Amino acid sequence: MQSLYKITREMEMKLHALLAEVQELKNKAREMEEENIRLRKELAAIYRAGLLEGTGGGDAGLQRGFFNLLGLYDHEFHICNVYFGRKRTGDCLFCMAFLRKEQEPAVKAEKEL
Repeated sequence: MQSLYKITREMEMKLHALLAEVQELKNKAREMEEENIRLRKELAAIYRAGLLEGTGGGDAGLQRGFFNLLGLYDHEFHICNVYFGRKRTGDCLFCMAFLRKEQEPAVKAEKEL
């Protein structure tokens, strides 16, 4: 039978190894959170730049903006005001309602022509 000291020493070593793994996981989570924040800022800047470019273009700018949002949605990102820029895991009713609402004026304009 092993001595109590040896057993506690082995347990202590395992705990130190586990603590090191938890610390590494914590550092990776922090890095991912920082990257997520950076990517959201970039996405928002791109979105704002697209809006500024689209203001002078009339309907063509709006259609391009709609297709950009549709592309974001296709790349599994939320485009609704509730979760904008977050990764989607499935269909979002808010995003789908937004797309439907944005598509209606284009459909009405086509019917008028």
